[in-house]
Amino acid sequence: YLINTDGTNRTRLTQDEGDNTGPVWSPDGERLAFVSDRDGNREVYVMNADGSEPVNLTKHDAEDWTPTWSPDGRRLAFASFRDGNWEIYVMNADGSNQQRLTDSPGADYSPAWSPRGDAIAFVSDRTGNLEIHLMAPDGSEVRAVTSDPATDQAPAWSHDGTQLLWESYRDGNMEIMAMNVADQEPRNLTQDHYADDHGGTFAPDGEAIAYFSNRDG
Repeated sequence: YLINTDGTNRTRLTQDEGDNTGPVWSPDGERLAFVSDRDGNREVYVMNADGSEPVNLTKHDAEDWTPTWSPDGRRLAFASFRDGNWEIYVMNADGSNQQRLTDSPGADYSPAWSPRGDAIAFVSDRTGNLEIHLMAPDGSEVRAVTSDPATDQAPAWSHDGTQLLWESYRDGNMEIMAMNVADQEPRNLTQDHYADDHGGTFAPDGEAIAYFSNRDG
């Protein structure tokens, strides 16, 4: 669905019987990437912002999901199980030139393209547990930016590309963490030891963070 920011004019964009989830705006606001199982398994689709002309980009028998746009809108990164485990792939915005970026026996997923275009953050258990990693857009220069025995997941960039948010269970419950990418020092933003906090996302000016929590029951 599409809705105005004041809650008015709710419009249904998808009309099929499948599950359609995870819409992501293109940088120019003209298109939406999303995941749909309308063809029998989860695939990455793109449609116009009014819901017209949906196109299956991945067209593969394996599961494909969690698309993220490059800042110029010319490419999409996504996670796929097509090689027998979760890996990160990239393709042109029309679905052509699909290429594998990661090559790990572990699971690599949840890519998030930096607004600067110079890095892709993702989740991987290649070191034995789920950590946040960065790599160049061509798949080189892979490095972990978190290192903790607990789960670290769901990376999200600030709009200037200088900070990362993620979810971490390192304090015994799920909290929203942040770091400056330059120094990689983690900061616990939510600090509620009795609740789980998820879905952190930066405001455009970087001065606020929205998230959801079960702290009120």
